[in-house]
Amino acid sequence: MTTELQEAMTSGVYVEFRDVAGNTTGQALYTDWRGRPVPAVGDAMVCDVQAPTDSTVGKLVGCVIARQFEVQRELDGSPSVWVRLVVETNTGEPPSATRRALSFSRN
Repeated sequence: MTTELQEAMTSGVYVEFRDVAGNTTGQALYTDWRGRPVPAVGDAMVCDVQAPTDSTVGKLVGCVIARQFEVQRELDGSPSVWVRLVVETNTGEPPSATRRALSFSRN
């Protein structure tokens, strides 16, 4: 597996789970992502998320439908790359379970 330079330098990942209607069903933020591959469009992904309506934490499963990279500057001037993943869930159900996990397929 080859990793693009932009992905290798990734500082953090923001994950937004959406239902098929485009409504946000959960969100997750990973602030220390350095050195790990970023899931590609089409990868299956499962992780703990926080529901936007009542702040409950649970697990959602879905497929990455979009990813966006953004370069930001730290206070010391060094660059950091942040990734926003949009993951479509198979159902419109809110998060379930309460285990800490993150995984994605190796397409």
